[in-house]
Amino acid sequence: MSRHDLQEAILEAAQYLLIREGYGSLTMRRIAQRAGCSVGSLYLYFDSKEGLLFALMDRAQERLAERFFDPQIQAIDDPRGRLQALARAYVDFGLTYPESYEILFMLHPRELASYPEERLQRAYRLLDPIVEAIEDYVRRHDLEMPDIRVAAVSFWSALHGIVSLLLAGRLARLRLEVDHEALIEHAIRQAIGGLCRLMRRKDNREA
Repeated sequence: MSRHDLQEAILEAAQYLLIREGYGSLTMRRIAQRAGCSVGSLYLYFDSKEGLLFALMDRAQERLAERFFDPQIQAIDDPRGRLQALARAYVDFGLTYPESYEILFMLHPRELASYPEERLQRAYRLLDPIVEAIEDYVRRHDLEMPDIRVAAVSFWSALHGIVSLLLAGRLARLRLEVDHEALIEHAIRQAIGGLCRLMRRKDNREA
């Protein structure tokens, strides 16, 4: 097994155990067993389970950033169209990498208390493409919006809600059998519509 393959196997093993058993139950020995390597080999790559958690956080951020900063999305000139593409990219990230999604957005804050500040700031900046698309829309249409970053977080929370429901399988448990694709598209349209209702023209009329 190559060094790269072993490192990936270690990360996958740690991710599997973290999601299913929690950070408190995570040990380097169990990770090594699942990855199929010795504990000594594991320590050549990661010096602690905390270091492993941070690496998983970094990888999750990189996966989302790849989608958010996709040149095809960034090249969309219409800000509303760009916002819709960003929303879809976010949902696709969550459904494609459910474990990375859970690590990035659903771990208890205490487990990330020592996550380095500069890396935490990088995570916060993942919201920037959404903020920039909203700012662009407001500017182009000569509108006003009280707090664009709050609006962006609200927009993100609506998307987070639909991804969380789908990943948890709650719709099936509640016997709410609907077409997932149609539900995602409807949720994105609603989230964008909610943003538009917060915008006002300079004469104080709703946009």
